Amino acid sequence: MQQMVRRFNMQLSVASSSLVSIPVIEAIMASEHTLGSIITNPDKPTGRGKKIDSNDLAKWAEEKGLDVAKPADTSELNRHLLAAQPQLIVTVAYGRLIPVELLHGPRFGWINLHFSILPKLRGAAPVQWAILNGETTTGYTIFKLDKGMDTGPVYLSKEVNINETDTTPILLEKLGKLAAPDILEVISTIGKVRATPQPLTGATLAPKISKDMGKIVWKNPTENILRQDRALSDNPGIWSTFNGERISLYGLHEVLATNKLNQAGEIELAEDKLLIRTGDSVVEIAEVIPAGKKRMSGADFARGARLAPGAKFE
Repeated sequence: MQQMVRRFNMQLSVASSSLVSIPVIEAIMASEHTLGSIITNPDKPTGRGKKIDSNDLAKWAEEKGLDVAKPADTSELNRHLLAAQPQLIVTVAYGRLIPVELLHGPRFGWINLHFSILPKLRGAAPVQWAILNGETTTGYTIFKLDKGMDTGPVYLSKEVNINETDTTPILLEKLGKLAAPDILEVISTIGKVRATPQPLTGATLAPKISKDMGKIVWKNPTENILRQDRALSDNPGIWSTFNGERISLYGLHEVLATNKLNQAGEIELAEDKLLIRTGDSVVEIAEVIPAGKKRMSGADFARGARLAPGAKFE
């Protein structure tokens, strides 16, 4: 007589406010486990009209027919957990610290997918900081949440190479896809395998990125400026100022072109390209959005601005 093997079906919730969690959510949906709910941030005013709107993950989850909870505070989150009764909660870029009193609510607690090899780059923006720092490798860590910020014991971590062309969105997508099957692997060992405490040394921080960090300092080396572009062009965006007004920049790359640029920040139209002098070379700016105007090519901007000799981005 063939022996029946019972698979352990766990009741799960996923806490996230980012589309990067979709591979994890889809992996759980395709597994033997039950996805009870998606926990995400509340709706908030967006755009120029400040219309109240859901985040992109909430919209995606609702289109899939998933139960979406948007607790505004600890009491609302607690009420949702009491109603949904998850045995384990998986967090991926949720963006909120979980109150200590709720960490032990689910039978198996909370696990988090963090996009670095902990204890390096603890905090809100590990991928951005890995690129800004010029790292050639990063990775992801799956660990048990505790009261600290990314300090809990580790179930699994894996290293991933950073390509020279990787931007923050590209690298996040790559890490999310690679980590999804490992989330299921960790879930299968919960309650059977003990997580390993993080090393006491080697911790670094990856704090939240501010809008001001997108401002280019043109006297910096080109390598640093291009890292800034790769890390921050998607969010919060990179920018400079021209004649006292902010101008958003897109598609920066180093060029070898004949030019008359002498000082860092000087710009000119040459060979139908908007060129700018950095601390050690010349960069082309493919597109810009001047204050109050639509997106345009760098060359069109330069023609419209009628650049005088010595014109500069500050």
